[in-house]
Amino acid sequence: MGRKDDIKPRKTDRRTIYTRNVIKDALLEAMKEKAFEQITVTDVCRRAEVTRATYYLHYQSLNQVLDELLNDALQIADQDCQKQEEDALQILSLLAGEQADHLREKESLLPVCHRVAQLPKYQVIFQDETISGYVVNRIYQCQRQKLAPVFAKELHLSKKEAEMLTLFVITGTYNVNKSLHWKKNNTWYQMHSMLLKFTAGGYDRLKNADRQEESKPPM
Repeated sequence: MGRKDDIKPRKTDRRTIYTRNVIKDALLEAMKEKAFEQITVTDVCRRAEVTRATYYLHYQSLNQVLDELLNDALQIADQDCQKQEEDALQILSLLAGEQADHLREKESLLPVCHRVAQLPKYQVIFQDETISGYVVNRIYQCQRQKLAPVFAKELHLSKKEAEMLTLFVITGTYNVNKSLHWKKNNTWYQMHSMLLKFTAGGYDRLKNADRQEESKPPM
């Protein structure tokens, strides 16, 4: 048997981190000039000044680079969330319309797809319509674990119902933002305040339906 030290996981060395960051930055630069689907590994290698052999030591495809960029962006956008459930409850409170009239002060409570697209370094990802379906699905997969359990608990939904509500909130928010070109101007605040009030009606309906079921006399 080998020594105990032999089975310790290897830490990523600085050179590896540097090379991966250079490749990710090169992809972002390329996306400023052309759609993701038009970019090749050769394009990225040329911009990153690395060989194809070096590239394939770190990534198997451009989608893998894109996934890592999205993970980086989502982690930055969510870094202020200290407690996952409390943060999800605040998002639910906002969706319930309790703070819709104060959206300018409370926008940090909106789903992460609002915040992540405002990060200057990563905006190009969200402006590329050729990958919008892929990107919003990645956001949903990340946020599902955070929001769905809270929706299920607070609104007395099944796991599947809570996941579908999460999907509705994330994809709806994302597509409205895309339609508004991700620009937070007066129109952006006006539209999202209206949508929050609209969503609040559904929230109340779910809560009232649950109370009505509880008040029914036993059969």
